[in-house]
Formats: sequence, C-alpha cells, structure tokens
Amino acid sequence: MGILTALFQLFMFPGVLFLVVAALLASWLDRKMVALWQARVGPPWYQPFADLIKLLAKEDVMPAGGSTALGAALPIFSLACTLAASLYIPVFGQAVGSFPGDLVVVLFLLSLPSLGQFLAGWLNPSVYGVIGGNRSLLQYFAYEVPLLMGMIAPGVLSKSLTIDILTTVQHPWRWHLFMLPVGFAISLLGLIGKLKRVPFDIPNAKSEIGAGPLTDYSGRKLALWQLTVALQTLVGLHLLVDIYLGGLSPARAGWGVPVFALKTLMLLAVLSLVQVLFARLRIDQLSTIGWRLLVPLGLAQLLFSIWI
Repeated sequence: MGILTALFQLFMFPGVLFLVVAALLASWLDRKMVALWQARVGPPWYQPFADLIKLLAKEDVMPAGGSTALGAALPIFSLACTLAASLYIPVFGQAVGSFPGDLVVVLFLLSLPSLGQFLAGWLNPSVYGVIGGNRSLLQYFAYEVPLLMGMIAPGVLSKSLTIDILTTVQHPWRWHLFMLPVGFAISLLGLIGKLKRVPFDIPNAKSEIGAGPLTDYSGRKLALWQLTVALQTLVGLHLLVDIYLGGLSPARAGWGVPVFALKTLMLLAVLSLVQVLFARLRIDQLSTIGWRLLVPLGLAQLLFSIWI
C-alpha cells in the first residue's frame, strides 16, 4: 500500500495529473478575469485544453540552422524542473515529499526554465529569438535576486527553510504577510517577472519581437513551453500561499481546502488586474527597479527579520 500511495500522490494528487488540469483551468480563469476587467466576454472553460491538444497535433517544424535535439530537450527539461519543484510544495496541505531546506531546492528548480528560454532563443538564427533570449537573461538577473530575498525572509524569521515548517508556524493566524508585507510584495513582483507577465513581459513583447525566444517554436515543443508557463503560474501561487498566507489553515468545519483555493484565486486575480492596469516596461527600467528599489527593500526586510 505504501508504494501505491506514493504512486497515487506522484501521478494523480497532488502530482502530475492534478497539476496539469488545475494549471490549465487557472490559465482559463486568468484569461477570463482579464477579459472581464476589459469588458470582454473571454474564452470558454475548455479553451486552454483545446489549445494544448491542437498544438500537440500540429506539425513540429525547426528552422534550418537550429539544433533539433537541443530544441526538443529544452522544453522537456523546463517542464520536468517545474514538476519536480511542485513535488515539495504543499497543495491543500499535502506534498509528495519534504526534506530540510527544500525551499532552496524549489527556488533553484523554478529558476531553470528561465535559463532554458534564454538558450531557446539562441538555438535558432532568428533575430527575434536572439533578442528575446538576451532580454530573458537580463530580466532574470533583475528579478531573481529580489525574489530570493523575498522568499528567504520568512525562513529567516521562522529559523527554517523547510516549506512544511514555514506553513505550520503560521497557524492559526500568524501569517508572514502581516509581519513581512514588503517581502510579500517583492515576492509577488518577482513571480510576475519570472512568468514574464505584463508589465514584465519584455522578453516576449508581441508588438516588438513576436514571441521572443519562442518565435521559431511550433507544435509539440510550443505546447510544452506553454504548459510549463501555466504550471509555473500555479506552482508559484501555491508557494506564495504556503509561505506568506498560511497555506492550509486548520480546517474548521471542513473549510480548509476551499480557503486555500480562495487564497490562490485571489492572488491570480491580482496578477490579472496588474496585467490590465500597467503597460510594458523597458528592460533598463526593470533593471533600475530591480537593483535600485527591490534589492535594497529586500535587504532591509532580511535585516528586519534577523532583528526580530
């Protein structure tokens, strides 16, 4: 029974199947909320599933001069890293695995898809891909350091870098959000940069460089890249809920699971609202914000956590 339980957790819940379905539904909710903010109707609930199936069935073309093997390996590698990170993040109070210091490993695994997109832009001779890859790497250095500071601050405050412990010490209402609001804001902005969402969608600015590093990708490869982004969104939101919003609070009359889902939905609504309210920044503006504003704030938050 132990093996069967482990396999169920790995492949069903809270593992791969649940995450893929939930990520696609979250992608639909994101698009629907953006449409509502803009007084549009938005897509039907099955649109992300239809898009994924359509791309998987399309012809997979690689331009001349590109590396076919590496072009296929990068989206698989990025998807695998995202799924591996999700194994250690409690979802509705359950995680496939946990070990001391797993927060550091999760943050490392979630950073690798960004580097994968940088390499993806350099694989093909397209100038759009090269520019998008360069922007992806520059943006990586602008948001990753503040994101790490924002995520580590609760660990310093609670004297642990284990996600399960960071979630437990917040019960019942001692959320890290109340103690470290600056760290939460920095983490949320870092997540937006990692997902390359507006206003930090600089590497894949459609009006400037097409799809950026993914311009020359099609078919199954593009489907895997898009699925990776959808999974990164859901996994990142779950991580924020666990570290700053108390995760699965002690269930009273069975309300623990709905409240966890509501917290995730509220953060997703914030991301969609930011996408509607703000325009895209330039890469130099993002670097200035990252290094001259977010990094000093992150350092101040860390010093505050150490002082407490």
